[in-house]
Amino acid sequence: MGEPLIEAQFLRHVANCLELTGQSAAQLLAEIGLDRDAIEAPDTEIPLAKFLVFFERAALIARNPAFGLHAGRLAGSDSIGPLSLLFLSAPDLRSAFVSFTRYLDTMQQASRNTFSVRGPMAMFEYQVVDPALPFRRQDAEYSISAMFSLARQYTGGVIELSEVRFEHERAGPYRIYRDHFGCDVFFEQDTNLLAFSAGHLGHRGNVLSPALHPIVEDHLRRRAVTGNEGTLVDRVKAAIAHAPLDRLPQAAEMADRLNLSLATLHRRLRGAETSWRALREEHRMLAADRLLRESGRSVADVALTVGYAESASFSRAFSRYFGHSPRTRRG
Repeated sequence: MGEPLIEAQFLRHVANCLELTGQSAAQLLAEIGLDRDAIEAPDTEIPLAKFLVFFERAALIARNPAFGLHAGRLAGSDSIGPLSLLFLSAPDLRSAFVSFTRYLDTMQQASRNTFSVRGPMAMFEYQVVDPALPFRRQDAEYSISAMFSLARQYTGGVIELSEVRFEHERAGPYRIYRDHFGCDVFFEQDTNLLAFSAGHLGHRGNVLSPALHPIVEDHLRRRAVTGNEGTLVDRVKAAIAHAPLDRLPQAAEMADRLNLSLATLHRRLRGAETSWRALREEHRMLAADRLLRESGRSVADVALTVGYAESASFSRAFSRYFGHSPRTRRG
């Protein structure tokens, strides 16, 4: 399947926000091999890694650590292509979140986005799941901020958040986040998430006509990949990536999902010169390496996050995989 991709038009809003700061986006686009024509085109895809790098570099150029938050605040009906239209034309807020999460992966690969209702709370979760991709902070803060902005537009400003979580460390004063979201914000969490009262889910918006919703949904449905799920290794990697790090699926569960016997799964993975255990371990180690590089979490906390009961066994596994200890990696 190659490296994960994202629609280039997602970059258009970010580039426009950079130019609102008085900085030119042209040079930064050129650095990643793009130009204005590419990000205006509706069907151009770019590597997700390039998008993440652009976002982080844009924040540096703008001299604004909260660039992603502010770009999210400006999200509207033209910010993320048809997904914005899908959200804002939904018949009610529940449908807006449900349909958005259903179709985001047609325009951005290697991401987990879920919407759930747990008792009195509704939660939207977003996370880049490829552990090898760095530079996630601006993208995460933008994604959560943009969903908040869309929800506020949809409800006419009625919705209020109960809490927000981010997987990265805080950058800058806490008050910036607290003022932006109007609620408690927690960092170094397992995911990126916003939560609000489920009582808002029946709210009916009036930003765009609900008649537009099935038209946009049909467009996105036609874009969805059908009958081409990649190789068996690709499919297994995708299933592992979309599961929580501390609750990765077992081989028998994976075989059942793929309608294979356990023996056939192991045999076909051997034929691809890998194994179930190797794929699981690769995912856990790459995730651990990223957490050690990009967060302030302790080695013990990283060990628990990637599914190890204690840090000694994690340290041994990490050393076997990378040839050096977790503490050395942290520097």
